[in-house]
Amino acid sequence: MAERIDWVDFAKGFVMVTVIFGHAAVYNHERFFDVFLMAVYEFHMPFFFIMAGFLLNFEKWGGAENYKAFATKLVKRLLVPYYLAEILWYPIWFLAGHIMGHEAYIRNESLTPLNALLGIFIGNGNLLALVPLWFLPALFFSELIFLKVHNRFGKAAPEIFLLIIFGLTHLGYLIGKIFFLPLSLDVALTVQGFLLAGVLIRKYNVLERLTRRHWLILLNVFALVLLFNGKISMNARNYGELFLFYLGGISGTLLVMKFSIWISNVDGKFCALMKYCGRQSLFVMTAHLIIVFVAYDLIENFTGLPFKIIRPLPEVIFSITLLGLLIPLLIAKKFGRLPVLKYFCV
Repeated sequence: MAERIDWVDFAKGFVMVTVIFGHAAVYNHERFFDVFLMAVYEFHMPFFFIMAGFLLNFEKWGGAENYKAFATKLVKRLLVPYYLAEILWYPIWFLAGHIMGHEAYIRNESLTPLNALLGIFIGNGNLLALVPLWFLPALFFSELIFLKVHNRFGKAAPEIFLLIIFGLTHLGYLIGKIFFLPLSLDVALTVQGFLLAGVLIRKYNVLERLTRRHWLILLNVFALVLLFNGKISMNARNYGELFLFYLGGISGTLLVMKFSIWISNVDGKFCALMKYCGRQSLFVMTAHLIIVFVAYDLIENFTGLPFKIIRPLPEVIFSITLLGLLIPLLIAKKFGRLPVLKYFCV
């Protein structure tokens, strides 16, 4: 197993908390939540694709002879958990939401049971019972495409490699405006530039070169993109302007990376929790929405208040965010080696 990098684990954990909060707070439209969610959505999914490029090991996986092994590794790491989670959750979602009438489980009221069942194999978030898992096939194909192009052109013809990456990025962006490809393939194309950004950040030691002055510039860039590009939703293919989408994603990710390098060396329970969350990010990504569903349902039954009254309350949102973080981590720590769970936990 590859040696883990503390600040990378911290960064993944920190960003996963923003993912949980975003899904818990999606029904609240107070000004604070709207602005905060816009900021979160500007960088939190681009971060994971940039990090995939940053961590891509060309020495280990480069070359045609290693490509099949890389694909096999990704199938086990991304596609197996995706199909396991969606198939196992579907009957619970169907029973609790559509048979027993527990409204908290029906995040998308227009999603029929048949469409959700077919959606498992189509693989787009708007057709999934566990919406956030659209990310797993998107990441799978994005890495396969990027490595294939790099193996073919990365060293022999770097200019052609760059042109192809930029071309694929624009192609995915344009396709997503017309229709959604199965298994989020259009997203996998659109994010090719993010993987390239991650590779270049590592290759040219960008993080080591960032000064306080650069921090200020990145913060201003991020704020301007937030002001002019609106809320991003990669699952819904709402990117805004492609240039601004990339500018916001890269500037936000660089800020998170640099912050994580600085704070991950600080001893304390918060840093330890974020690092552990980063190590278990796949399971947290998979399980947190289930926790959100169940928690909303329990609160509704305990208080007697309708679900639509409960879900926008700030105190409920913060409580559910905490539960969505801590419960998956406790399960991973206690039961992560059990059958099925071992595919999600490290």
